[in-house]
Amino acid sequence: MRGTNKMNSQVELSIIIVSFNVRDYLLACVASIKKNTAGIAYEIIIVDNNSSDNSADAVIEAYPDVKLIRNTGNPGFARANNQAFEMSRGEFLLLLNPDTEVKPGAIERVLEFIKNEKTAAIAGCRNVGSDGSLQKSITRFPGVIRNLAQAFFIDRLFFPERKQATYYRPAPFKADSVGGAFMMVRRVALNGEQLLNTDYFMYSEEKDLALRLKRAGWETWFLPTVEIIHHGGKSTSSMPEKMFLEVQKSQAMFYLNFHSNIHALALCASWWLVLITHSFASLFLCFTNSGRKKFVLFSRTVPAFPVYTLQTIIKK
Repeated sequence: MRGTNKMNSQVELSIIIVSFNVRDYLLACVASIKKNTAGIAYEIIIVDNNSSDNSADAVIEAYPDVKLIRNTGNPGFARANNQAFEMSRGEFLLLLNPDTEVKPGAIERVLEFIKNEKTAAIAGCRNVGSDGSLQKSITRFPGVIRNLAQAFFIDRLFFPERKQATYYRPAPFKADSVGGAFMMVRRVALNGEQLLNTDYFMYSEEKDLALRLKRAGWETWFLPTVEIIHHGGKSTSSMPEKMFLEVQKSQAMFYLNFHSNIHALALCASWWLVLITHSFASLFLCFTNSGRKKFVLFSRTVPAFPVYTLQTIIKK
């Protein structure tokens, strides 16, 4: 049986896609769901954050059975997902980036796993780029020691999520947090609360959700034998400056949301050291185009991060 459309009254999975000016990727993403997902009743809910590339019209014309929310502005990733969450009906939710394509059986296999692993609130899978290269999509909850290891470029020696072999293990395993490009969530685990924390405009929402659910007794799992294509997930050097700065804002906010002031400040200070050392390291790579771009990003972020931290403390 082909995956059903959302007219079915018994929806098992709600697939939520938040889109902004990525029409071609979005159409390919929905096409991959339709082609490669079978045997489950699902609905697709797309939130368009005021795209200017005719995304909303194009997707509804090609796939009239999807549910579409048209925003008149860009409320951010978290708020847009929460909009879709409010109208979703599935027992499980799949937060899926518009620049992804699911491979045959990927959604079904992750859904089957999370249904059977009763303590699992979140499940993710391996992400590869357009060229088949691995994208590291497991995140460890931040710690001062972990930040210091990253600052001195020795984190790859100690933390398995930084090693490629981790992503090719033969069996599922627990993780702190998985990437938001493909993240399946058990609705009941949310216990009536909002899906994503709207304190964040973009980035860190998946870590925030995973830590909230872990503190409530739930687990996050990673399935290394299931794979999707994620056309995004580029390196730091290709990230627009505005996005990179938004990552740092979210990082400071995450620290202060979950830790006492002293602990949060220690985390912020150690992360600032990461930015400083990476700025200096990128200076030595300025003879390359990517090195110059990295240096610009890090050098502009170094003075900005303490300001973000102070602003977040004041808001708290």
